[in-house]
Amino acid sequence: VRKVFVDYYNKGLIYRGEKIINWDPAAQTALSNEEVIYSEEKSAFYHIKYKLENSEEYLDVATTRPETLFGDTAVAVNPSDERYMHLIGKNVILPLVNRLIPIIGDEHADPTKATGIVKITPSHDPNDFEVGLRHNLERITIMNDDATMNENVPEKYQGMTREDCREETIKDLKEQELLLDIEPLVHEVGHSERTGVMVEPMIKKQWFVKMRPLADRVLDYQKDKNKKVNFVPSRYEKTMNHWMEITYDWCISRQLWWGHRIPAWYKDNEVYVG
Repeated sequence: VRKVFVDYYNKGLIYRGEKIINWDPAAQTALSNEEVIYSEEKSAFYHIKYKLENSEEYLDVATTRPETLFGDTAVAVNPSDERYMHLIGKNVILPLVNRLIPIIGDEHADPTKATGIVKITPSHDPNDFEVGLRHNLERITIMNDDATMNENVPEKYQGMTREDCREETIKDLKEQELLLDIEPLVHEVGHSERTGVMVEPMIKKQWFVKMRPLADRVLDYQKDKNKKVNFVPSRYEKTMNHWMEITYDWCISRQLWWGHRIPAWYKDNEVYVG
């Protein structure tokens, strides 16, 4: 294990970096995507009023996680959506916080889903993280490692659990006439394979395997009849190719000793791997 780790590190295939990962708030450790188990849960789309700056107009922003609005740093619309394209570059007022955030144009906003407008919370959603990178958005982490609300939210919500904060946020939105509708919904929610708690996407510095070069080599081999792996039944080759095409960098570090220790030593900003 150490030899492979060090070899991959020296080849640039293993690196340490800050990315959004699956965080288990109970065990307080990073998880790989394979350690996240999805199950259907009853939830809702909360339609929230995001008022335009210096205007009586507002955008209907639908979200399943109203408690994360405190970490919003933009609202996105699809640049080809004729309903909203004229608003790109303007600002909205973030509800309950009264901070101005920009309206951006990004393909991530799907005109066919909900209202076609999405709130962007780069520190607590993997898709929003990517949008944030594309538009150089600020990242605001709003939770502690145990998934209670931290000092980056208004004082009254600090220390609350995610669940309590959601209830309080909905109540306050109603009081300020900023909640337009609650639309029942059943959707897939990720839970930790180890502890069963809901996984929280969080930005953390972790160790990753750079998967793209490895996956591309597999795909190249599959085009060569002398090197390819032959599947029985053959349809599984398509499954494997699909996995290789959509693969993402693999988070391999854990904050608990669940496997092998990573052979890295730290002093100030220096890292030694050997």
